[in-house]
Amino acid sequence: MRPLQKRRARRAASALGAFAGVLALAAALALAAASPALSHAHGRVARHRHRPRHRPLVRLRARLLHPNVLVGGDIAFIGLTIPRAPGRRVAIEAFHAGRWVAVASTMTDHDGYFLRRLWPHQIGRLALRVRAAGVPSSRTTLAGRIATVYHQVVASWYGPGGTTACGEELGAGTLGVANRTLPCGTMVTLHLGSRTLRVPVIDRGPYVTGRTYDLTYATRLALGAGDVATIWASA
Repeated sequence: MRPLQKRRARRAASALGAFAGVLALAAALALAAASPALSHAHGRVARHRHRPRHRPLVRLRARLLHPNVLVGGDIAFIGLTIPRAPGRRVAIEAFHAGRWVAVASTMTDHDGYFLRRLWPHQIGRLALRVRAAGVPSSRTTLAGRIATVYHQVVASWYGPGGTTACGEELGAGTLGVANRTLPCGTMVTLHLGSRTLRVPVIDRGPYVTGRTYDLTYATRLALGAGDVATIWASA
């Protein structure tokens, strides 16, 4: 081979070698850039594959039955857990002396339902709530929170006109009752049929044997009572 041709051949081989080196370097850089992404994707798949399943949060729904009851009768709570949570402890609590106190408890059945009856022995209003083990209050829905325990009494009516013993003008629209012993301003809950009314003591009376309350004219109309009626009362 002539010297000129040899020099051209060497230059071509050198150029081809340099080009091959550039290609090899570019391939190595591309592989290095892809490896972390592949590793990250593999990690996501692996973590997803081994991620533990979370149990669904339980919700409690309950309802107060018989919110108006004569003393000695029963009130009741019925409810269920969603999803079903069998064997879950459920507590009934009453608000007393500034704090919540457990007054009864039960367990959910195999379908997640519960029913608990209570027999209150004192006249008055009871603020109640339901709590299930492991269920926060934010996931507890309760329909009805106040139960009223009554005794049965006989009531008549009077007025309007004049000034009551508690210093109130007795008009045709005045709501209230007269009682011989309860202090003025004491709130009394009256119940007759499907009607419930809460009014203050505004006067003294009645003075007829066997009658416990005198209803004002407006109270009688609102309650739907007759001239002399047997009603439920709670103070």
